[in-house]
Amino acid sequence: MNFTESIKMAFASLAVNKMRSFLTMLGIIIGISAVITITTIGNSISSTLTNTFNELGSNKLSIYPAVREGYSGEWNDLTDEDSITLKQVQELINLHPEELTYSCDDRYGMTETANVNGDPVKAELVGVSDDYFDQVKKQIVQGRSISKSDLIGMKNTCLVSDYFCEQYFGTTKNVIGKTIKFSTLEGENTGRNLKLTIVGVIEYTELERNSIGVNKVHNEQEKLDIITYIFFPYNTMLKEMSKTPEDTIVNSAEIGWTSKCDKETAKKYIDEYFEPIYAENEQWYIKIYDEEKMLGMINTVLNVVTIAISIIAAISLIVGGVGVMNIMLVSILERTREIGVRKALGALNGDIRSQFVIEAIIICLTGGTIGVIIGIVNGVLISKIASVLLNTFAAEYAEFIALTVEPSIPAIIISLAFSMLTGLVFGYYPAKRAGNMNPIDALRYE
Repeated sequence: MNFTESIKMAFASLAVNKMRSFLTMLGIIIGISAVITITTIGNSISSTLTNTFNELGSNKLSIYPAVREGYSGEWNDLTDEDSITLKQVQELINLHPEELTYSCDDRYGMTETANVNGDPVKAELVGVSDDYFDQVKKQIVQGRSISKSDLIGMKNTCLVSDYFCEQYFGTTKNVIGKTIKFSTLEGENTGRNLKLTIVGVIEYTELERNSIGVNKVHNEQEKLDIITYIFFPYNTMLKEMSKTPEDTIVNSAEIGWTSKCDKETAKKYIDEYFEPIYAENEQWYIKIYDEEKMLGMINTVLNVVTIAISIIAAISLIVGGVGVMNIMLVSILERTREIGVRKALGALNGDIRSQFVIEAIIICLTGGTIGVIIGIVNGVLISKIASVLLNTFAAEYAEFIALTVEPSIPAIIISLAFSMLTGLVFGYYPAKRAGNMNPIDALRYE
């Protein structure tokens, strides 16, 4: 009897005793579905973290002063001399202008302006560098972003939100090129006027509108009370604050790299620039924080936990295997006369043995396939539930989280292979027992 005939006979045997076959598979189904569900959840969380980091712009290296490892001297608070200055960051970029970029932002202060109807409108001014919007992923729906020429030329340009346009102009149409006069309300620049020309408009998403209370507005005055951000060139902000890059302290700087460079080369450039500057500083040095490295550590921990839980869940496959062995022994007793007839017609011990081994493998493989399907469905359902909970209880963060459902292909392959191995291991003893039967005794069996 060839392999194909053995498979046909195995399915025919399963079809004769459908309920018993299903109950036999149940242990395998539960074990495999548990493993696939767990690995799908783990893999999906890992993919969600990776995609979210990519959406938020994770191709940045954060640099900041940190205490040297093993420092045992007197503890000194970070002084201006120990801090990073904007001039240092700009010098680093100027050394590698085609390879490195940087982004920075700082609060200028609360300002006020009068709209076209003469009503006061408040806004928060923020100074930003030219690649700031590459990092924060804001949607610019009109005009353009802050450019390098705006930054270098200290131009009085700005980006406003679509909601500010509604507050100030009453519309979002034809606002590019309009100039607005702002008066500073706080800090050293209180009362100082600043005229900015609109070069771009940012669209607030529905979630952002919810977070600033737009959807709770009931009248025109409440609409005007909503405070939005207005972005203008960082160097222009320094000029208005009578500061220079030399005396501008940055707590940390975001260093990026272009297509002509890579992350490791960027790290090397940063070390080469700052190591001589901090060589004689016994307490402080410049630390490079790599978001992707941190993400890799999180994913590693997540994978270890997923594998550990999956192994625990896979123990149930042993229980399922015992059930397969038990039902195969019962099946052999029921088909003793059939075995005797086949041996009398010339079937070899190996033929009988292979028939029952294949039958056990088919049972486990079928159960494994059903378990994989259930596991994937469970993973999808759990992700849908997670999405609903996220939008219900953390709506302000939902748009920044790229939920991803990604079943683990290796886990599926390993699970199916393990289910086949279970059938082979737990089906071999009953199959061997059937193959070793004496044909005369088998024919006499009642």
